[in-house]
Amino acid sequence: MSNAFAHRFQRVVEQLAQGNRREFAAQTGKSASHIYKICRGVSRPSMAYLQHLYDEFRVDLNWLLTGEQSSASQPAGVVQDKELVYAPMFDVQASAGMGAEVQAEDINDYFAFTRSFLSSQLGVSTDSLAFISIRGESMEPTLFDGDRVLVDISRRMVSGEGLYLIHTEDGLMAKRLRPLRDNALQITSDNPAYPSWVVHASQMEENPVVGRIVWCARSV
Repeated sequence: MSNAFAHRFQRVVEQLAQGNRREFAAQTGKSASHIYKICRGVSRPSMAYLQHLYDEFRVDLNWLLTGEQSSASQPAGVVQDKELVYAPMFDVQASAGMGAEVQAEDINDYFAFTRSFLSSQLGVSTDSLAFISIRGESMEPTLFDGDRVLVDISRRMVSGEGLYLIHTEDGLMAKRLRPLRDNALQITSDNPAYPSWVVHASQMEENPVVGRIVWCARSV
């Protein structure tokens, strides 16, 4: 595979994953080592993989293979704005310990996702998304202090066991919720050193579910 192709492929990585080859590999279903080899020009992507890049991200395959842009598509894998969802990063920490008061809800930044990634990888079909930071250790080994979680704030009904944000009298918390009989909720920490408790139907108004956690990002 030519160095020119490798250079164009790297441009796709830059525009879809800010140049992070490991993240691009995760988004597109390949190993990081394979993506590194393509970017270095020592490996050739399969036609099935190229078709996947077109179907999911509308990468201009004509441009990628030949360097000539197709008039009907975007160069270098750029997606149209209508295909992007921007999730705000709030200046709020959800405690994974014993509770954290919400002091401010200013937006620090935005993170862009393609609708195809949200749908195919996370099962999300809404624009009602937000990033929140995690504080504490009660959800280890699932969530760690400093993790950033993507929350689908349209999913406030707990239909099955999962990770949710819930607002308690101690503040915003990230916990595992499980529906019980009589519309009660079991609130559980993944760290067994922390206690569990039950929120009854009569207490729901004071303990509203904020949304379901659908994805986690952390530094390595």
